[in-house]
Amino acid sequence: MEHRIGSTAVAALVFATITATHSGAQRTSSQRADGSVSSKLLRPDRTSGLTLGVYTLAVPGVSISGVDVDGTFATDFGQGAGLSVDYGINRMFAVFASVDVAKQRTSDNTYPSGTFGLAHIEIGGRANLRTSDPNTIPYLSASVGRRGLGAQVTDDQTGRQFDMGLSGYMLAAGGGVRHFISPSLALDGGVEIGYGSFNHLSQAGQEGDVLVNSTTSIRLRGGLSWRP
Repeated sequence: MEHRIGSTAVAALVFATITATHSGAQRTSSQRADGSVSSKLLRPDRTSGLTLGVYTLAVPGVSISGVDVDGTFATDFGQGAGLSVDYGINRMFAVFASVDVAKQRTSDNTYPSGTFGLAHIEIGGRANLRTSDPNTIPYLSASVGRRGLGAQVTDDQTGRQFDMGLSGYMLAAGGGVRHFISPSLALDGGVEIGYGSFNHLSQAGQEGDVLVNSTTSIRLRGGLSWRP
């Protein structure tokens, strides 16, 4: 009887030990599996959803020539600022809209002379490039939009001042890098090239199309992006 009780106790102890060992192994395996999944889920998604941006600009001058231009209308290097909003559809693709303006003086021997505002308004898409660092996200962009040069200028001969503007549609392409310094705030810098013609003239209250050659405008951007 005592022998039977002792055997039963030993068997129960062995069974409990095996069960505990098996459960521990299962927990360890589950923890490993959960750990790998968790680390994957914890990899931050920096690109999906709404992002607001503010940036400064450095803009080389533009040159406009053509049949309806006497010589070349040219501006000098200028600086400005802009705003952007984009929405990440997923980790790879986003759509965006932006508006910016830079101040540029006309070059020497350019008529009419003045300080022009070079404005860009555009909508487009961005493709994010994968890197090993989730905090650093390079991207490429393509967009369509409209550019305009406008100012109150002075007639060199009469001294009369009048409003003048040149505008036209453009295609643009560019690229940049967004580097997150916190979960919601990033440094954002890049370059973009716009191509098209300033073929609509507004001058002294009169408007019409003009024959001009296509020209490029280059913008160097640097600023901040914020994810609400």
